[in-house]
Amino acid sequence: MSISDTFWDAAIVGAGVAGGAAAAMLAERGWRVLLIEKSAWPREKVCGGCLTAAAAGAFREIGIDAAIQEAQPIDSVFWHAGGAALELSIPGEMGLLRADLDGAVVSEAVRRGCEFLPGVSASLLPASAGDSFRSLKLQFSDRMETIRAGVVLACDGISGTFLAGETWAKWSVARNAWIGVAATYESGPWPIRPGAIHMHVGKSGYVGLVCLPSRRLHMAAALDPVACRRAGGPEALVREILRSCGRAIPTGSESPRFRGTGVLTRRRKNFGGHRVLAVGDACGYVEPFTGEGMAWAATGARQIVQMLPSPRQAWPADLPERWKRDHHRLIGRQQHWSRALRPMMHHPAVLTVGIAVGSAMPAIANWIAAHVSQPRQKEMRHDSIGRYGFPKTPGEIIHNHSGHRNGDPDGRVAGADT
Repeated sequence: MSISDTFWDAAIVGAGVAGGAAAAMLAERGWRVLLIEKSAWPREKVCGGCLTAAAAGAFREIGIDAAIQEAQPIDSVFWHAGGAALELSIPGEMGLLRADLDGAVVSEAVRRGCEFLPGVSASLLPASAGDSFRSLKLQFSDRMETIRAGVVLACDGISGTFLAGETWAKWSVARNAWIGVAATYESGPWPIRPGAIHMHVGKSGYVGLVCLPSRRLHMAAALDPVACRRAGGPEALVREILRSCGRAIPTGSESPRFRGTGVLTRRRKNFGGHRVLAVGDACGYVEPFTGEGMAWAATGARQIVQMLPSPRQAWPADLPERWKRDHHRLIGRQQHWSRALRPMMHHPAVLTVGIAVGSAMPAIANWIAAHVSQPRQKEMRHDSIGRYGFPKTPGEIIHNHSGHRNGDPDGRVAGADT
């Protein structure tokens, strides 16, 4: 049976954290799931390379422990501004390359029965309110096909254009928003210790460094695009910011390829339309500091899977609005912390004062750090323990495999209360 001959219970566009996790959970429920990724696979993605304790907890709850087994444990973060520095405790964090994480999550989704299409672009076709499906046009390297799905999840991030034709999905971009860049250095030794994140704040951006397994050093930064052009490019500005904090990437290190994003801080007023919902970064994003973005994506995927009606049920017209409320409750509150701290990251003089206050009152500083990086238990675990107690055996990605409908045919989740 071809892709276009299958009626898919769910089509998911974007194989990042949100898309891969949602695909894995829905496939385990017995849904016929198609996961579509426009990039060739595996692919690199701009990311800080860190998972907060909240993100790690979400992965464990949805049964994707294999994705984080090889991660580097992280227990502290150092904030640097000029000559000032402050160490804060962030237990439970982890460091790993985003390509490794996404690959492990997608492998688990395929093992559970999801069909995965890498290197395929998708566009959403118009629909009428009475339709029981949404149609997508898929562009392969050698052909074009049209598919139908009962629900479509847009997980294509802040730079995705999948929802460009939906009138409800317009972006609102923050004033003076910065861009994101990332690079990975493949050999050491490095001037920072493993098990810690080092954040360096300069006049035109901030740069995070973390040691990853196999002696790699990962760099991620948020940069003022105007200053970036003035400095001659992102690598030059990154080195300038590091020098202002008394640190430098060793000059003998081979210069890696810098990858970039569009402007980071943005949001959508609405999160869904008829049989299509935005999930993960496609809902909105705030400049992250120590891995919060992946926690937001994993939490969002977990919640939307709980909210979706079974394939045999009618589409609830109020679902987009309910999803927006739940997103605000579960993720919006956490994003408020990053949004509130954003001005400090844009002004190193203000951060220097914050470092002095944090050094004098470490209990308050560590409380703030915990609030940003740790999960709120009543939000993360409001359903029955074991609700997502899925098998944890890692699997191998098999391209062009149509999958199988495993799990409970009634759509119940293994381990859930009945």
